[in-house]
This record gives sequence, C-alpha cells and structure tokens, in this order.
Amino acid sequence: MSVIARIAAAAALLCSIGIAAVQAGPADNTLRWASDSEPANIIPYQNTVREGVVMGYLIWDAPTYRDPATGEYRMHLAESVRLVDDTTIELRMRDGITAHNGEVVDAQDVADTVNIMLDPANRIVNFQRVAWLSRAEVVDARTVRLIMKEPYGPWQEYLTNVVVMPSDYLKRVGLEGMAREPVGTGPYRVAELAPGRQTVLQRFDRYFGGAKGQPAIERLIFRRIPEGNTRIAELLTGGLDWIWRVLPDQARNLSTRRNLTIVSGETVRIVYMGMDAGGRTGRENNPMTDLRVRQAVAHAIDRVGIVRNLVGEGAQVLHTPCHPEQFGCTQEGITRYDYSPARARALLAEAGYPDGFEVSLMAYRERPWVEAVIGQLRAVGIRARLNWVQADTSSSEVRAGNVRLNMAAWGSTSLYDVAAITSYFFGGTPNDMARDPDVAALLRRGDSSTDPQVRLAAYAPAIRRITEQAYWLPMWTFPLTYAFNSQLEFRPSADEVPRFFEARWRR
Repeated sequence: MSVIARIAAAAALLCSIGIAAVQAGPADNTLRWASDSEPANIIPYQNTVREGVVMGYLIWDAPTYRDPATGEYRMHLAESVRLVDDTTIELRMRDGITAHNGEVVDAQDVADTVNIMLDPANRIVNFQRVAWLSRAEVVDARTVRLIMKEPYGPWQEYLTNVVVMPSDYLKRVGLEGMAREPVGTGPYRVAELAPGRQTVLQRFDRYFGGAKGQPAIERLIFRRIPEGNTRIAELLTGGLDWIWRVLPDQARNLSTRRNLTIVSGETVRIVYMGMDAGGRTGRENNPMTDLRVRQAVAHAIDRVGIVRNLVGEGAQVLHTPCHPEQFGCTQEGITRYDYSPARARALLAEAGYPDGFEVSLMAYRERPWVEAVIGQLRAVGIRARLNWVQADTSSSEVRAGNVRLNMAAWGSTSLYDVAAITSYFFGGTPNDMARDPDVAALLRRGDSSTDPQVRLAAYAPAIRRITEQAYWLPMWTFPLTYAFNSQLEFRPSADEVPRFFEARWRR
C-alpha cells in the first residue's frame, strides 16, 4: 500500500470511530498539536526530550532569551545582566514577576532554583543546564549573583537555559511534586497533565510578557501519537492543527492540500557518524583506531546523494563536528572528504583490510538513512551489522566505551555554541570516542575564556585536527518539515523550538 493510501485509510478509520468529532482550528482559539514522543518528566532539568524542551519554553522562563531571528540575547526575567568578573554574573530581576500559583518570583527564587538543581542528591537528568555553575548567592530582593566554577565562554548562551521556578512551591512539594503539578512563570500554565493521553496548557493572563511577548492563542493541547501516518490522518480530518517531522514523501503528498501549509527548514541539529579512534572498545583487531580506515569510511558514504534522495529539503552536507552557525565552528582549513568508493577501497587495502571487515553499527533513528549508509559501506567491503537501539541506550553505551561505530544525531540543546557539541564530544568527556589530549586541551582553553577572540583561536585548531584525523564523519544538518492548518500564523526556527506563544489564528 502506498503512503497516500495508508494515510487515506487511517483518516477514514479515524472518522468512522469519531476521534475527530471535536474539530481543530481557530473557532475556540485552541491549537491542537501532536508529536511522536513526550517527556517522562516535564521539568526542563529532568528531561532532554525535544518535546520537553518545547514545554519548558511555554511553561517556564529564564533570566534572558535568545531571539531566534537575530541571535540577540534579550532581557527577560532579568532587567539587566552584567559580568562582575570572570566568574561572577549579576542579575537584576524585574519587579513583580508572578508565577502561575500567584507566588512572586524574585532573586531568591533564582538562587534557590540554581542551588537545588546543583545539589547532587537531586540527580538532575539535564545537568548540562547548570553544570557550569558552582552556586548562586542573593545580594538583595531583586539582585542575585551566579558563580561559575571557572570562567566559561558561552555563559550568555547557557543563561538562556537556566529556567527559574517559584522556590517556595518547589521546596514545599519537591521535584516530584513539581513534575506532577508544574508551576512556572511562562506564557502558559498547565491545566491538565495526563501522560500518555494529553497535556493541556492554558494561556496565563497575568503573564508579564518580556521578550516572549503576550500569547494570542488561548489553549494548547498536546498529544503523543507515535505513528506518523496517524498524525497526518488527524491533521487531514481536523483533529490536529499542527504536526512536525513529516517525511519528504509525505510532505510532497500533503503539499497538494489547499488548507494546509507545508514548511521545511534546516535546524541546528546534526547527524554524525562516530568512530572509536581512541580504542575504547580495545585496540586489538579494532580497525577504527587506524586513520586510513576512518578516512575510508568517510570516502565511502555519498552524503550528497543521501541528502538529495532521502533526507530532503532543508538539509546541507556537513564537514565539521558542529553546525556552521554555532559560535566557533570554523570552516577554514578543515579537511573535507568527498565521495570516492575507489579511494575508500585503496585506503582499506593500505591499512591491511583488502577484503574489508565486519563491524557493528549502532543507530536509533531515521532507519532509511542508516540503511543507505550500510549499503554504501558494504560496497567498499565494510560489512556493517545494524544494532538498532533506543536513543538512551545508544548514549549510555557510548559513555561506557562499548561502541566501535555509531550513527546518531545531536541538537546541542538548541544552543548556538561549539561548547554544546564539539566540547561535549571531544573534550575528554565520557562521550569522547577519540580521546585526543591535544584536542581536549584546546577545547578546554576555548570553553574557559570569556574573551571571544581567545575562544575562536582555541577552537579553530581543535576543529581542524578533528577533521584531519577523521575522528567523526559529520553527515548533514537535520531538516525539519512542518505541516499545519493554513489559518495558523506560525514561523519555524532553526533551534527546533516551535514558539506557540508567537503563533496566532487568522481571523
């Protein structure tokens, strides 16, 4: 059965059982949206799921806000921010910020939130949000200081991720209570939280606005619908207003619908192939420790062809272990690997593998892309056996040093700085498969300076060496295709955060 036939059948089924009896659209000023996953814990510090990041922007706020259109850091909960010295950030909070439960949020709430999240006893999942800080100190009712562990270059970018919670409520109910009944200061409050069924957010009428502005849509209803064709069927029958992660062939079919808008665009998320250059799985009989083998892998894969035929509109082939728009992601002096099966076979022969070799390839998403890569590796003699796992399993196995070859994606937590990706994977962390001490030292030098020029001077040679040594094969940027009701005014952004507080219905 063709894709369009499967969608039509699913749509007919939905209509027959009455799922779409309540029509989506502008009539009740409600936006109904769906995705294929949802966070197990909605607190931003307790999940790394993309849908959780989106909920975080809707329910909570941070001191500052990064404008996705201009890249400008704008004041939000804070009315001013200054760097007192290389390790001290001083925030002057807006007066009269009100949380969803009526609690007034001030400097004390900032300090309490940061210190609670830094407490190892709380075992924060998304510790990266605050890991660069050592503590927070209240100066007065509206002034708080954040103390960094050491000078940290991307502090401005990371400050946009330090969401603030009303601390009287947080201390009273604990993290578990906050997860069950979330309370923030954001443009929307949680009206219903029923994991596995739906999450309903209601516009917070006492919202202060700030850099996010006042939301126009009154109610947001989220549902997890794992199957893509079912999401499309509900969109077609009026049960949903907005979906994303639409596949290229689905987008082509939907583009003929007059009442739908289809938009594709590049994101800061990238797809990459990691190789065990550092020999973490053992050096004996480990082809990945040989530079020539890693170069052969790079030459064996037709990234341009895969992007054109499978990945689709909005993607670009990458050559660096970072997104070109991220601060410090130099494109100068890097080593590029063009598609050349003949060169790949010659390199394998030079490395002592004239007949190729077998290797396990771990992956967890976009299976058609992975299977195309496996076919091209096999064409040069690298017989990759697919080990298909969950995303969490892939991450934990890499950190444990059990992965020889993997294909994965990374969204940098929507942060536009190489510290959120290159340093994360090559800075001597548990995620570092290369374990190059020179690279790690350069990255640490860049991360630990607040001088942009010092940072750039450190990151550039690190990125050049990573490409020269083929520690990674950067594949392509991750495109994202949205489909939504044409009456909805919605503007996508490259950081994969649909800002529904900026959306509105055309009247």
